[in-house]
Amino acid sequence: MITKSKQEYIKNAIYLSYTSLNDFLKCPGSYYLKNIYRDPKTGFRMQIASPYLSLGSTVHDAIKWHIEMAGPLRLASSEARQVTYEQLEGKFRNLWLKYTGKRGGFSTKEDEASFGKRGLLMLENFFRNAKNLEDKHHSIEFPKYPLLDNVILMGNFDFIGEKEDQTLHVVDFKTGANDEKDPIQLYIYAILAEANLEKSVSSASFWYLDREDKPRDIVLDPLEPKLEWLKEKATELKKAIGEGMWVCPSTRSARSGLCRDCRDYHAILDGKGEFQFTDYRYKKDVYYLPK
Repeated sequence: MITKSKQEYIKNAIYLSYTSLNDFLKCPGSYYLKNIYRDPKTGFRMQIASPYLSLGSTVHDAIKWHIEMAGPLRLASSEARQVTYEQLEGKFRNLWLKYTGKRGGFSTKEDEASFGKRGLLMLENFFRNAKNLEDKHHSIEFPKYPLLDNVILMGNFDFIGEKEDQTLHVVDFKTGANDEKDPIQLYIYAILAEANLEKSVSSASFWYLDREDKPRDIVLDPLEPKLEWLKEKATELKKAIGEGMWVCPSTRSARSGLCRDCRDYHAILDGKGEFQFTDYRYKKDVYYLPK
């Protein structure tokens, strides 16, 4: 089991999440633009509004609210629950207001309506099948684990259930159309769960909310080799930050010049984006980029 580490304040710490790690592995240039660069006026990072991000954020936030409010998830009768589906749908619609129009990356009302309907279908599926999750579950905000002296692994759990044998089940809710090819995200959550809750993780699952009625387990290999791999990547990231080398791999090809992410974020820097709002929770300025 991954043992709990001492939590202490680290000045100028580098926080590594699944998303930022994925950015770094795909393109160091886009990693810099998304995670390191700060607007000199606001001190916040940039984010480009996206229908897929808006859908995912709203569905996840609505489900999180349901889990916190509903009580035991295995109650067979929906009438016995503390939260009805009508209340859950109302919560989703209220959260959706934050992402209407360009704020959510939508270029047309038809696109916004289509994504909204997808979100409601996912919520209906979750509500109908939440009984497939464990009754006892844990909640922890942004768990952390020190990988190196100043590189901190962090994440944000969707669901951590506790089984009858007191081991943990880590579940990540998915709102995208494609299956995950690499389960490293679940391994990161499993490491964080063991280190922060001091209980063993015995299973980990993706729940594809738009097409499956229960979580789908992965084959969970030992966590220690995954942790060592993460430390290697953290070392590479720390070196890149020290050297300031943020090269987009696509620059090696004269045809492409920059990858799509780099092109889009450079467009924001060039003033081609439309500022929409500031997300103070994540300290990001959100822009709409015309297509």
